[in-house]
Amino acid sequence: MMVEKIKSLRNFLKLSEKQQKAVMLLFSGEMTQAKIAEEVHVSATTLSTWKTHEDFRRGQDEYTRFMLHDLSSSAVLTMKELLNAKSEMVRYNAASYIIEKALSSVDEARKSKAEADIMEAKAKRETNGDGTDAVNVNIVIPDKEQDDDEQHHD
Repeated sequence: MMVEKIKSLRNFLKLSEKQQKAVMLLFSGEMTQAKIAEEVHVSATTLSTWKTHEDFRRGQDEYTRFMLHDLSSSAVLTMKELLNAKSEMVRYNAASYIIEKALSSVDEARKSKAEADIMEAKAKRETNGDGTDAVNVNIVIPDKEQDDDEQHHD
């Protein structure tokens, strides 16, 4: 399963081995940029240049999301344990944080659905409701006899 997860790091895996190592060391946050460059056997300037390239940034973002996803399970378990802490303040803060995150997720989902509904309504208004861009125009042409009758009564 881990191999499949790592394969999902498509952009990260496109980077050279040195760049991949740099991304991992940058994520750890334990070394300075100069130390990372030395560890990867490149100049600090090269590392700085890599960080400006779109492919490196995509790989770095992908790796960060991957690592944070795995860490989020541990974080949730830690918060759950904190709900049973001896300190009332720690329990309160843990509970408040969990509730805040849960409610913000629900609010974001509602907001996304509302925005989608609005866009759908706008699209329907701009089309015929059947997916076409046809516009219906109703032209009323009065009866000739009715016109004649009105003229005679005036």
